[in-house]
Amino acid sequence: MGRVSAVIQDPYFQQPSWLSNIEYRETIYLSRFSTSEDAILFFTLVCGYNHVDVDREPAEVLNELITIDEVAISGGIAFEDKNSVILPGCCCGLEKWRDVLEAVICKKDVWLGHDPFPTLEYVNDLVRVWSDDYSGTMRKDLSEQELQKMFYIEYNRNDLINKLQAIETDLLDIYKHSLEKVLCMTDDNLNEMLFLKYCKWFNLKIN
Repeated sequence: MGRVSAVIQDPYFQQPSWLSNIEYRETIYLSRFSTSEDAILFFTLVCGYNHVDVDREPAEVLNELITIDEVAISGGIAFEDKNSVILPGCCCGLEKWRDVLEAVICKKDVWLGHDPFPTLEYVNDLVRVWSDDYSGTMRKDLSEQELQKMFYIEYNRNDLINKLQAIETDLLDIYKHSLEKVLCMTDDNLNEMLFLKYCKWFNLKIN
């Protein structure tokens, strides 16, 4: 049974001095099981990728963040089975996660990044997530060796839709279970304003 996860990638930006210093990791999975270390790297990436100076007091950083209507953040959806992982390509963005869900619902193509170019293929009631551009639409220069290295992870389409819909819960959970605790030194009202803006950034629906 294939897994689907929200991930961020390459959070190699200056960490706020008022948070614990965390060892960098290339890929971080986001869910209710995310640790405070994951949350700090997530916050670091949101700030760094969107040019928010973290070398200030926490309230100043949050006040700037809540003025931003849209963010970009390296990452997206990771597809996995017991033997393989397909991570987002370059220039994919976690903020566009819902585009992947809508694409699978409508049986359409969707941008999953480049170099490699992960690609979706629809076969009856199945969805194959390819590790690269299997059709040669985006890459005309694939060598025989590169073609042989390609693989896909296969999902039942309805099951994949359900898994992608659950990404919303994962993104809400990392905020409430991890990020909110990391930012506990800031005012509750400011935190609530940031949460509402976070939901807007990542197109999350709250009751």
